Amino acid sequence: MNALDLFQLKGKVAVVTGGAGGLGRFMSEGLAEAGASVALVDVREEALRNVEKELKEEGLRVTSHVCDITNEDQVARTMGEIAKKFGSIDVVVNNAGITRASPVTSFSLDDWNKVIAVNLTGMFLCSREACKHMIKRREGKIVNISSVYGIMADVSPELAYYTTKAGVVGFTRGLALEMAPHNINVNAIAPGFFPSEMTRPFIEDLDALSYTLARIPMRRIGYPYELKGAVIFLSSKASDGITGQVIPVDSGWSIW
Repeated sequence: MNALDLFQLKGKVAVVTGGAGGLGRFMSEGLAEAGASVALVDVREEALRNVEKELKEEGLRVTSHVCDITNEDQVARTMGEIAKKFGSIDVVVNNAGITRASPVTSFSLDDWNKVIAVNLTGMFLCSREACKHMIKRREGKIVNISSVYGIMADVSPELAYYTTKAGVVGFTRGLALEMAPHNINVNAIAPGFFPSEMTRPFIEDLDALSYTLARIPMRRIGYPYELKGAVIFLSSKASDGITGQVIPVDSGWSIW
């Protein structure tokens, strides 16, 4: 097989949660550019439709599906509809995530539970339903989005976020081991500092931005195409021999 053909996704169906913006949009665009039909999943309907429209205007094959990934019934219904519409689910990118910032002594249980629900429970529900379809076909790729904060901590008081993103690493390894006999690869990407809705307040705060850039060896934030490359690699045949691994895309941040 030609080396470049290893990265082609023509004929594949990819589901991307949190596809309504930020990192999800970048990765959805990349998967579609590599040939996949991409099902964008998000709870934010207006933003979701806008991204679908923008990507279709680029000539890419995308559909949008409004779904609360913390709702078991909605996830089962949505994944079933996608599988029925396209005939398969080949790739799932578990990207949806939220954060809440507060010192631990004033961190509310409600906020803690919300972050756990989206960042871990939603990932579990989407992966569980996807695996049901992938096991039948004895192939599939699951790409979980962790964070550089899943392998290190920082001064920002985001304990729930750090906890869940570290949990994504454990989830990835455990699911990879369980799915290996079914020829399903499960890996994770740990993004560093990329422009998104979540990081906008830090980028706009010059002191916070300077502090962060000083800790990144390459002294810059990430470029969207760097995530495209990583997600295409882990979604394609090029990564068939890789499972249970975490790839930092962080401009060297996690070297320290």
